Amino acid sequence: MEIASFDSYCFHFNEGSPTAAELKEMLREYELTPVIFHNSKGRHSAWQPSDVTHFVEAWEAKMAQLPALGIRMMSMVCGERNTRDDQEEQLDAVARAYDEVAEHAKGLGIRTVLEVPHVYTIVPRPEQVYGMLDRISSDNVGILIDSSHWGVIGYDLDEYLDRIGDRLWHVHLRDSRGVDTADRKQQLELTPGDGIVDFRAFGKALDRVEYQGNVSLEFEYRDMTLEAIEAEYDAGLAHLAECGWDLPDTVRY
Repeated sequence: MEIASFDSYCFHFNEGSPTAAELKEMLREYELTPVIFHNSKGRHSAWQPSDVTHFVEAWEAKMAQLPALGIRMMSMVCGERNTRDDQEEQLDAVARAYDEVAEHAKGLGIRTVLEVPHVYTIVPRPEQVYGMLDRISSDNVGILIDSSHWGVIGYDLDEYLDRIGDRLWHVHLRDSRGVDTADRKQQLELTPGDGIVDFRAFGKALDRVEYQGNVSLEFEYRDMTLEAIEAEYDAGLAHLAECGWDLPDTVRY
């Protein structure tokens, strides 16, 4: 699988700092081209109408800032994983919310994606994703696949890619370790090579369906020095290269 460019960045940008203006200047200074925005507004319980309403309001309010930043894609997540008996009703409620946000986004020239399957949401299995997609009517809803969730869940990636077809609009790369449970004890933010993800198989699966979209290197680190973070990036890039991922000649690690 080829990583075409590193002139893109996955940035978690909420209220406070950076402001939209500060982020725009930051991107200009580092010559970065943003390709997708991931909103984070806490957990939403799909069985609570007020939580679903809050999701719609929060996402529509935030996406108003994106066109000025040149960001034309936004991920959506609503509905925390649970074992309640009303799973179908929850899926119905979330699908309606996704349709509303996606259609609003379309008017702003923004594409929306669902990061699914996802171990923390009400669609942790491909079968549940298919059920969600059957409920969604908007053509402005695509799929984002995260290698770390695939590693933990262990679903058949080839079958999944065949089922979602041209809805695959974005990919995250990071490693993981843990058991597919709802306890949030999984390690989902590991450097490639430190977990259980088979990046060679992951890349081959994307090559098979001729995926040509963007790939975000979602390496997330907390409470580390810049030197230590750079070392993690170097190790992660080296591991991806060893697994057959083609990196641009301009990338050094």
